[in-house]
Amino acid sequence: MEIKQDVTVKTWDGTWTYHPKVLVTPESVEDLVEILTDEVRFPSPVRPAGSMHSTARMNGDDGGTMVDMKAMNRILHFTDDTVTVEAGVTYIVLAQALKERGLQPYVTTEIGNVTMGAMATAASKDSSFPGGFGQVSSYVTGVRLVTPNGTLRDITERDNPQEMQFIRSSYGLFGIVHEVTIRVRPTTALAVRHYSLSLDNFRNYFPIYRARGYAVMYYIFPYVKRVLVELRKDNPGVQPRSRYRWVYRNRFWRKYGPAITRWIQRNTHNRTLRVLADKLHFFLLRQALVWVVRSDRTWPHAQIINYPRSPGANKYLFSMWAFREGGFFEILEEYCNFCIAYEAKTGYRCDLPSVGYAIARDAEAVLSYSWEGATLSIDPASTGGPEWEEFLRVYNQFCSDRRGVPLFNQTPFLTRDQVRKAFGVRIQQFAARRKVADPKDRMLDSYFRELLS
Repeated sequence: MEIKQDVTVKTWDGTWTYHPKVLVTPESVEDLVEILTDEVRFPSPVRPAGSMHSTARMNGDDGGTMVDMKAMNRILHFTDDTVTVEAGVTYIVLAQALKERGLQPYVTTEIGNVTMGAMATAASKDSSFPGGFGQVSSYVTGVRLVTPNGTLRDITERDNPQEMQFIRSSYGLFGIVHEVTIRVRPTTALAVRHYSLSLDNFRNYFPIYRARGYAVMYYIFPYVKRVLVELRKDNPGVQPRSRYRWVYRNRFWRKYGPAITRWIQRNTHNRTLRVLADKLHFFLLRQALVWVVRSDRTWPHAQIINYPRSPGANKYLFSMWAFREGGFFEILEEYCNFCIAYEAKTGYRCDLPSVGYAIARDAEAVLSYSWEGATLSIDPASTGGPEWEEFLRVYNQFCSDRRGVPLFNQTPFLTRDQVRKAFGVRIQQFAARRKVADPKDRMLDSYFRELLS
């Protein structure tokens, strides 16, 4: 294994900077055992890392040990309905390997460079199909891990269903996962449509979309109070052919949306012109998606985006809170008003469309954001900066006041009170189980120490 001392590591977008005492890249299970048992060479806290795409600062403390899992990246074996991989395999590589065998993941989340070890133990999401879940980890049927004291464990849904609920949202606190088994299914063509709607029309049409079996994702344009709805549905009667429809959409997320936004910021110094340019940009975006990204036979794998490790200035940053479906549309209206009022008070506006997902009830992970029932999310997005970070702190309180549920890895700047309010007794159960799994706090960093205390 490769060992580096006193290094500087940045997250993919440069938002967070880490200074671990040791950065180690294991290549085998034996390496992981050595890392976790040798507390002198590998000081606590020991925190696993994958693509470093989390928007929250959860990959360890300065002076600790960061374990880069990307070298353990073999696809091990397939069955008719599962695949087993090492934890460092990225989702986009797995999706391509599945495609070659006529298979696909159940959840085709956009962030393709996330590693399977992270997906198995954290909240990575997409809008839910009828009868399915929105979290990737909900389809994980088993993991192999090295515990904080260096013991090897094999945990499966069949033998340890309750323990798997904790593992699926364990965030690397119960040990380092090195092998993941996940359910897959035969490749099915995917129909996609986009519709530009007012908030009232979105409220009226949403039950119809659900009744007709669509997975519903949406872009929110709060300053004009409009929503662009993305509807997806399996279409088993045809063979998939199209992938370029998704290429156009993905290039906006990955590159063109942030690039155009930053161009507008650099070249429109008058505030009125900036607002008009933003409106024109987003109007053209909505029209392009409605007319271009529509097909009855797309490849589902093509939705997954391979984000660059260093995106430069063209960052796509986001945060997420989920809300119970019953009161969501009132909260969506309040969110738009919140953004408008925040701009009037501070001069700051989110420079990219917000995003959201309709997510089915999911009790497969103990810290699920839809544990109590179906939810819809509101995910502000931005190219970043100090004003964005201050906006998120105020937005977090807005969501907490409305009983929203965050994600530990995709909701930065959370407070302990917000976490307690969102998860209630579940966070206490999780903290107690974590203490049993790691009584010496070998893997507990300051981020989780504060939120779980």
